[in-house]
Amino acid sequence: MPVEIELLRIDLETSHQEAVRLSKREVANIVKEMKNQMLDSGSEEAEGWYTVRKPGVYRLGQVLDEYKLEVQRTTRDTYVVPCPKASFRNPDSSNRCIRDLSDLYLDVEGTAPLKILYGRTVNGIDNGFHFQSLQPEGFTSPLVSAPSGIIATDADIDDISWVRPAKVRVPLNESLTTAGDWQYVINEVHDAFGNVVNYTPSPDELEPKPRPKHLVQNFFVNERPRARLRGCDLRNPLKVAKGRATKLPVSIAMAGPARDDTGYSVEWRFTPVDKLTDSGDHGEHPEYGSFNGKNSKDAPKISQPGLYTLTTVTSKYCQGEVEEPSSCMLLNPLEPQLSIRAEDIADKCAGNSVGLRVDLDLMGTPPFVVRYDVITSTGTKHEFVEIKGLRHQLELRPKEAGKHKYVFRAIDDAVYSGQILSGEGMTLEQDVKPAASATILHPSGSTTACLDDEVDVDIMLLGDPPFSLEWEIVHDGKKKPLKVSDIMESTYRIKTAPFTKGGDYVLALNSVQDKSGCRTFLKDELKISVRRQKPRAGFGLIENKRSVMAVENTKLELPLRLQGEGPWTVSYRNRDVDATLETTITNPNGYIPVKYQGIYEIIDVSDRQCRGSVDPDASTFQVGWEPRPDISLAVSRSISGEGRVFIKKDVCEGDIDGTDINLSGKLIFFMQPSQVFWMRIY
Repeated sequence: MPVEIELLRIDLETSHQEAVRLSKREVANIVKEMKNQMLDSGSEEAEGWYTVRKPGVYRLGQVLDEYKLEVQRTTRDTYVVPCPKASFRNPDSSNRCIRDLSDLYLDVEGTAPLKILYGRTVNGIDNGFHFQSLQPEGFTSPLVSAPSGIIATDADIDDISWVRPAKVRVPLNESLTTAGDWQYVINEVHDAFGNVVNYTPSPDELEPKPRPKHLVQNFFVNERPRARLRGCDLRNPLKVAKGRATKLPVSIAMAGPARDDTGYSVEWRFTPVDKLTDSGDHGEHPEYGSFNGKNSKDAPKISQPGLYTLTTVTSKYCQGEVEEPSSCMLLNPLEPQLSIRAEDIADKCAGNSVGLRVDLDLMGTPPFVVRYDVITSTGTKHEFVEIKGLRHQLELRPKEAGKHKYVFRAIDDAVYSGQILSGEGMTLEQDVKPAASATILHPSGSTTACLDDEVDVDIMLLGDPPFSLEWEIVHDGKKKPLKVSDIMESTYRIKTAPFTKGGDYVLALNSVQDKSGCRTFLKDELKISVRRQKPRAGFGLIENKRSVMAVENTKLELPLRLQGEGPWTVSYRNRDVDATLETTITNPNGYIPVKYQGIYEIIDVSDRQCRGSVDPDASTFQVGWEPRPDISLAVSRSISGEGRVFIKKDVCEGDIDGTDINLSGKLIFFMQPSQVFWMRIY
């Protein structure tokens, strides 16, 4: 049994050797433990344990027994190393772009070769665990080809460099193929001697603590922006007036999960129109421009004519991709121009001028709007005409006789607006005597009417009186021509015959003649929709009767049955009172409230538009009061009197006498067999 034990410790960093002498108490504890083992096992071999405080290479130095003899030592070195550890190096940014590499680094420290176990989660979905073995470059160790903890026999025992903890930086460059939230976590780290440090929270913990920040790495993978030009390409250039700016129609799109921040930057090349190549491409020395947009709806403004081509697009975090179409031509078209040529329009019958036929030749970018003023003795009117092409013929046919002056003021096209027209050629004059004409004075061109009603239609006449007007009424494929002559006024009212049938009628003007005798064909018409049925009113039934008996002064509701388009106005009276009342009903099954008896009669009815008729079989409803109950005494020899006071003759005690009572009304008696019905009369 040893009585003295000395250990030799070699420092892992400095290779400095120091002797560690165990105290007598420590040796005694070891000997005691060994003796107990030998007693328990009956063996002559036993083990003793000594706890060391510092890492290093430990060897048995001098060991003496109780005879002060040095004990032979056959054990090899014992290696006490620091626990392995790992952590993430803080990244430059917590944002990445799709299809980038993760660009993460792990700092691992311990006795090589080391092994790291880490996990990865993408958008909350666990992607499993990954092992990675690592060691410093050029590192050799006797443990590499030997089982864990066993030193190869040919190893140099004086060389402890392989035992020293090594610091290894491990790059994790994985392709980021999915946009969203990514998380890497370190779960375990192993060293060459099989030491394991597990960072995974225990499943037994009710509320697991969050992992330290150096063991977790979170970042967001952003979609790359895509840019293109929308609504503009080499075949459809942008057109803008000279000196004015317009937006370059940049369209920015991002697929997949995106953050609220949609700011972007875009760059482009620009070549003026006069410096483009013969093939329409950019010249040798194009200009460059850029724009920073606050959001995807923000767009750069451009004004110089030439070719613009997007080159790059960048979001806050990612370089994007430019899609086609990426080029757009901005042009400053020529300002619109107008030339006018006019000739008189002669009336074929009378031969005098009735207007001007004006040919308009235009230059510019269609469509055009030509604005002109019509000046007459009554004032000035502002008119305009819309033109889709480069040529247009305008007929100016005034409806009033006299001198007319036409002044063409301005022209608009698709690019320019408010271009002023000037010069003698922009003014036309004429003295016209228009042919006779007639129009219907009705704003909508259609009206409605009731059965058996007449319709008044006002006609405006133009020309020299007297006039002759022809029109026709069209209904169910039949035409009824009508004519009136010697009209001396400028207006005439056509009064139709009563419409006895419902349906659609058309009042169409055929022709008009004035003093010149020239007949003018007309095409104005008015559509008249005639109701096919009159409104109708009648009383409904109460218990299959149009009569009711009720207690006097009871409020009653007499049912109505109404046809037509509500609301209805119903006039009625009580024959006994001889007073006419009127009420408005909105429900076709409405009612009339009454509080007097008598015979109620519906006199008249009209709905929203038309006056109607009353159903003769249901025009009256009788309301009566139930008679009040009455009581009286029957007059006899023993009773005399009048009115409500009677006197009965005296009777002797013990005699039986009686009096008859007369009752009128509806009586209902409720009597129990054990009750006595009696009445005392004074």
